[in-house]
Parts: sequence; structure tokens; C-alpha cells
Amino acid sequence: MDFYQAQNKYRQKQFRFFLNIIFKLFIVVVAVLLGWRFGNSDKLILIQENEKLVSFFTEKKNILERQLTDTKLKLKEANLALNTKNIRDRQSGPGRNAKNVLASSLAKGIPEAVIIDNLRLLGEKKICNNYIYKELSVSTQSFIPHQNTLIVLSGGLKIKAQGNIFDKTNENPYFNPLKPLRINFKYLGNNDVIEGKLPIEKTIMAGKFSVNLEILESKIRGAVLVRYKTCKI
Repeated sequence: MDFYQAQNKYRQKQFRFFLNIIFKLFIVVVAVLLGWRFGNSDKLILIQENEKLVSFFTEKKNILERQLTDTKLKLKEANLALNTKNIRDRQSGPGRNAKNVLASSLAKGIPEAVIIDNLRLLGEKKICNNYIYKELSVSTQSFIPHQNTLIVLSGGLKIKAQGNIFDKTNENPYFNPLKPLRINFKYLGNNDVIEGKLPIEKTIMAGKFSVNLEILESKIRGAVLVRYKTCKI
């Protein structure tokens, strides 16, 4: 074998070597592409399946919410019908008591319009102002403050408070907020007295106007906090 034959054989050997490497690289690239393709295809399938599940459960949730809303409406209608039946039924407790109170009020000469306005004030369709807060000094057996009367609503309502009402001998000028108090409400010729522990609540109705009052414990010693708001229909 001469020099040229040996050189040609060596070149062929190198060519086959490089061709083998290129072929292997081609196989690897094809395998990677096929793997990515199948993997991406599986991923898309999973995404589609998840979207189907999400859509299914969303629709199920909407159906359940509609059923719940329908059930609440039916329950509300049933309660309203039951309450109406109880009021109309002469033998039922609520109906009998309500009719007796209405009949007694009408017999005392209270106008029907006044009764209707008071009933409307008990409902939700009314306009109320914000709460107003006032401090009221509390009288005791041994101490009567100078400002012992709270005047609100342009003088239409006067409120007095007396503490230690069940203590026969008490030299302490300040009342005990943990013990019962006596609250006096003067309005429209009425003089209502309530005895009890704080908080004390009172509602005054006059035609199309009402006052919701709360007597609360105050941070000021010897006083109570009066919170009230007015409502109208």
C-alpha cells in the first residue's frame, strides 16, 4: 500500500467517524423533539381536562347557589304566610293577642291612623338620623347636681336619672353604675319611669316620629351616657 492509498483510507475512516457522530446527534435531536412534542401534547390534554373539571364544578356551584336562593325565597314566603295565618287565626296566640291590643287601643279612643303609623315605625322602611350622645349627671340621696335634667328635641323630651335608689343610707355623692337606676322620661304630657341596671332602652313614638333611647355607662364619674336617634316614616 503506497502513501496515497493509506491517506485515502484514513480520510474515509475519518469521514465515517464524523458521519457516525452526526447521525447520533440527529437521533438525539429527533428523540428530544419527539419527547417534547408528546410531553407538550400530554400537557395540553391535562390542561383541557382541568378546564373541563373547572367548568363542571363552576356550573354545579351556580346550580346549587340558584337552588339555595330559591329555597330561601320559598322559606321566606312560607314564614310570611304562616305569620299572616297566625294573625288572622282567632285561635292562635299571636293573632289573639294582637287583636286584643288593637281592640283595646281603639276602644280607648286612639285613632286608627296613629296605630298604623306606630306599626310602620316598627318596620324597616323608615328614615333614621345618626346617633347623638349626651352626658347626664345622676342624682343621689346625698347629692343633686346643678344640671340634673337633660333636655333634648327642642324641649320635647326631658330625662332625669337617680342612682342608689335602693340604698336607704348612702353618704357617697356618686352613684354605683352596677346597681339599678331610676330613669324618668317626660314627653308630650307623659311621665314614664324605668328602673333597672344599665344599659336601659326606651322607644318613644309620636305619630310618624319615633325616638330610640339608650342609657349607657359613662366614662365620666357621676354621670350616664344618653344615646338617642330619631326616625320617621
